[in-house]
Amino acid sequence: MLNVGLTGNIASGKSTVVELFRKWGATVIDADALAREAEAPGGAVLAAIARRFGADVLAQGGSLDRAALRAKVMGDDAALAALNAIVHPAVQQRRLELQRAAAERGDAIVINDIPLLFEVLDPAQFDAVVLIDAPVPLRRTRLRTLRGLSNEEADRMITAQMPAERKRPLSRHVVENDGTLAELEKKAQRVFAALRQQAARAGVRTEAPDQTLVLCALGAKDAAAPVLKAIERRYTDAGMRIEYATVKSLGKILKTITPLSIVATADAEDGARMAWEAAVPPRPCRLYHLSPDPDPIAVRLDLRPWGHDRVALSEEDGAGLAPRADLL
Repeated sequence: MLNVGLTGNIASGKSTVVELFRKWGATVIDADALAREAEAPGGAVLAAIARRFGADVLAQGGSLDRAALRAKVMGDDAALAALNAIVHPAVQQRRLELQRAAAERGDAIVINDIPLLFEVLDPAQFDAVVLIDAPVPLRRTRLRTLRGLSNEEADRMITAQMPAERKRPLSRHVVENDGTLAELEKKAQRVFAALRQQAARAGVRTEAPDQTLVLCALGAKDAAAPVLKAIERRYTDAGMRIEYATVKSLGKILKTITPLSIVATADAEDGARMAWEAAVPPRPCRLYHLSPDPDPIAVRLDLRPWGHDRVALSEEDGAGLAPRADLL
């Protein structure tokens, strides 16, 4: 799993990029949503906020009056630090729980949407950090246009955050949001492609690149062909070479190359096994079969960012092996 921190100062366009990454298949953990969850009525976090900042930060009914709280911490570094000290430990604990759940599911790319990433966390805890940035005058205009703020109010919100210039050298990827929405999407696509490649390579870090993976189908009309295409996208990103075969051609291919692994569709399982056992030397590589009920070993492939649901396989001669989180 690639654990990515994504951040951006107010009115930078961060939320737009997050939604694009979500659409393209990433799992998103939203720090603001986790904070709202932590600050729910009846919880220890809200009680601590009320003790520190006064009961007037509570709305009628006992929920948090965010506008009232914002007025108390805006421009007051000590008050903001006190608020962060109350809220962020609970948010961090919940984020780690969601990250563990994502890893157990086999999610390939997790985007942690954290507005104050550099202010409250160590960026080194993430595999990559993505910063969304836009020029200050443009951000001020967006705040005036979209939120109806005055220049003074907009500047107060902008200056309350760490300047993006200090964040840029600490970020692996910087998305410049200084043009149209279409331009932003193209820039975000390039960054997501780089993240996808990093995630794919991380999944096969113990294997040397440029090895060959053979994908075997019964024939051109094999119903599982789209699954093979999804596997091709994933392992091409990881630097692997892909060779397609049918049951009839697999034997000839195994005479010319020794692949790292073979993945056969359920319909091609018997034919692929025969070619694999008849190769010289016999059984020259690992052989996997696509299966809805893998036995004796399940190998999870999360291919959602590559355009497919999770794929389960069974490994030939895999009896007694522990389940693994990736094919290779």
